[in-house]
Amino acid sequence: MPRPFTEEERELLRQRLIAAGRELFARFGLRKTTVDELAQKAGLAKGTFYLFFPSKEALYAEVLLCELPEMLKRLHERSFGAASDIREALIRFQEELVGLIEENELVRAIAADPQNLFSFLSARLDLGEYQRRAEAALAPILDALREAQRKGELVPGDPMEILSVLGMIKLLPFYKAQIDPELYPRLVKRLSHVIADGLTCPVKKR
Repeated sequence: MPRPFTEEERELLRQRLIAAGRELFARFGLRKTTVDELAQKAGLAKGTFYLFFPSKEALYAEVLLCELPEMLKRLHERSFGAASDIREALIRFQEELVGLIEENELVRAIAADPQNLFSFLSARLDLGEYQRRAEAALAPILDALREAQRKGELVPGDPMEILSVLGMIKLLPFYKAQIDPELYPRLVKRLSHVIADGLTCPVKKR
């Protein structure tokens, strides 16, 4: 009988499985990824996988829990953290969101159907922990929006509502296959500018 893992070994192996899940789920999605592939990628036996997660769906949920804060951090750093002008920051935020959705299956899962995702996560995770991480990750973005409102650079209103307006651009990547390839990048640029203008230009006219 093999010796039990120490707490340090368990945490190391768990992180290896999460890293394997992040890579394979992002590349192939949940449906096409198998437990065998996940275990092999992490350098573990298939039986060892089940010592940490009861199913690939449970690992997928944990990966999403880790992915959302990382996604929001990247969005903030490359938009509000990189541009002092609020209009430019709003444009960058939207274009970066489109890029993330296009390149990452996990981000697509988060963006495509948040309500379904919440139901999926609620059956497999401690939602209190999920909510705490999500709120912490959202805080810098919401603070940037509030600061712009305080300065009179952004229309007044609930910052979460404004964030939802910025998120409307996420619809474009899901229809990319039906849009002319030459037109698509122009639509992304046009829509990001129109939304940014709508959130800032009414303020400037006052």
